[in-house]
Amino acid sequence: MLQKLNERIQGVVAWLVIVLIAITFTLFGVDYYLQSHQTSNAKVVINGQPLTNQAFEVNYRRARAQEDLAQLTAADEKNLQNQVLDQMVTNEVTVQSARRNGFEVGPEQANAAIVKIAQFQEDGHFSSERYQQALNAALFTPESFQNEVRQGMLLNQQRFAFMGSSFALPSEIKRFVRLYMQTRDYDYLTIPLASLEKQITISADDINKYYKEHQKEFMSPEQVSVDYVTLSMRDLRSKIKISEDDISRYYNENQSNYLTPAQWKVAHILFAVPEGASLDEKEEIKKKADSAYAQLQKNPQDFKQLLSLSDDKLSLPEQGILPWIVAGQSEYSKLLSPLTQAGQISTPLETKHGFEIFKLIDYKPVTTKNLTEVKSTIEEQLAADMVQAQYAQALEQLTDLSYQTPDSLAPVAEALNLKIQHSLPFSRAGGTEDLSKNKQLVNTAFSHDVMELGNNSEPIQLDNDSVVVLRVKDHIATKELPLTMVQEQIKTLLLKNAAEIKAKEIGKNLLNPVEDQKQRDLIAAHQLKWSSVEKASRDGEKSNNLVNDLAFNLLRPESRDGVTLENGDYVVVRLKHINDGTLGALDKEQKDSLIQQIEASYGMMDYDLYVNSLINHAQIERH
Repeated sequence: MLQKLNERIQGVVAWLVIVLIAITFTLFGVDYYLQSHQTSNAKVVINGQPLTNQAFEVNYRRARAQEDLAQLTAADEKNLQNQVLDQMVTNEVTVQSARRNGFEVGPEQANAAIVKIAQFQEDGHFSSERYQQALNAALFTPESFQNEVRQGMLLNQQRFAFMGSSFALPSEIKRFVRLYMQTRDYDYLTIPLASLEKQITISADDINKYYKEHQKEFMSPEQVSVDYVTLSMRDLRSKIKISEDDISRYYNENQSNYLTPAQWKVAHILFAVPEGASLDEKEEIKKKADSAYAQLQKNPQDFKQLLSLSDDKLSLPEQGILPWIVAGQSEYSKLLSPLTQAGQISTPLETKHGFEIFKLIDYKPVTTKNLTEVKSTIEEQLAADMVQAQYAQALEQLTDLSYQTPDSLAPVAEALNLKIQHSLPFSRAGGTEDLSKNKQLVNTAFSHDVMELGNNSEPIQLDNDSVVVLRVKDHIATKELPLTMVQEQIKTLLLKNAAEIKAKEIGKNLLNPVEDQKQRDLIAAHQLKWSSVEKASRDGEKSNNLVNDLAFNLLRPESRDGVTLENGDYVVVRLKHINDGTLGALDKEQKDSLIQQIEASYGMMDYDLYVNSLINHAQIERH
């Protein structure tokens, strides 16, 4: 139960910076070039601060890449655009508020988060090469991505301020525990559809009558088959060859992308400064560090002996040795930069933990990966750049030609050296081929412009690197299906309907809380039996979810109600006992965790109300 609650609250307060870290960097080439007319005009102005059309389009492309493009309808596209714009407005309003309230995140803090992102790691260390490749693919610059991370961390500061200041009264906690951690004992009885169907006979007359009354329900679907051409980045890539000279030239011009940063392995002696220490206390601690350093200057071999003075007890079993420190990944790398020879000892250096003396154990200088190591990566990068350039040009040509010659695909196919392909017939619900499973493509094929006027379609995106242009080849009108083709379908439907009515009728006769002989006879006649569930929780899995939910909707013991399950079975539920949740059932750790979660949820509710108020009072001009 506590785990379920914890998952829910964690879902509500998911950190935006973690979302940023988890970004799937997708190649947006196709969609990018489909949106060819970009401007820097304001899409919306919020309290005088403009959000540009370009910023909106980039955010929209990122959001769209996370969707199932094959199932994205025009209405879905519009909804997604509205969601992206609403989210941008919300972010801008809350960022403005956070800065007014004195919250801030510096570039150094953002960089410290960025170097820990898994997508940018190679062999456990930050890779500037992977970082740059990922940002290029996702249409980020280092500056714009750093700003995204800073914004996410900034919003978290303000959000956590609400969560940290919220509280719950003891009476509220008790009431929450009583209701949310409540369990229930109940019985349930299932009236299965399958057994009732065996008792029902459906005649030929029944089938014929239903067919005549519902003939419009038994029609063959309207279908079309299409001719189409496909423009694909994959096909373009297969034709591109990158020369050795091109690879060498790129490597020589971009060697900074292939650096492995310097690394230090050090042991340290920490003289910790407690939080809130006075200047005098801090000075005393510094004197201890200076005294130890003076001894080490005379006798460097005393380092092991002086480790007993260290306040870092966790590293003592390892002789004070810390994990490898990589340049650019922590504040220590700047402090350690003068240490390059094993055995060197630093002066006492002030860090966020206090004063530390470092001894260099091992050092790995900055190195550059040789061409052989990165050759394949460079080749793919150069090929990707060429593909995108060729694709942009071909897509523009495809769009123009299919519009200029709307009654044929032949000029398009000839100009771009594309093959005209043919689909199997498919309905408005789609077909069996991958092509006809794409909802956007199906909707386009049945559109007025394409199906009725006979024009070529506009380019339709199949996935992130291919588009098609189609035209209708054949149109197959809908027609009535003969009875012989649908009689088994009708029989199954009539059996199910009759059995559901019978099951509900039996169930209704069992809802009286006072069980009499009539109920007992009914149960016996249909070979039914009660099943018992004890101490079921609200999120319990001891019975069907609909059954469990119904048990928690009953108001008092001995009351009954019924519900029809997804498969048509009818279930009668009889409540036996309500067991209120109590704090006494939790140990101290569980109790503290629960209170924290309740207070965090209160804080999130306060924060949501605060954000809604900001939006309601903001001056928002949409263009």
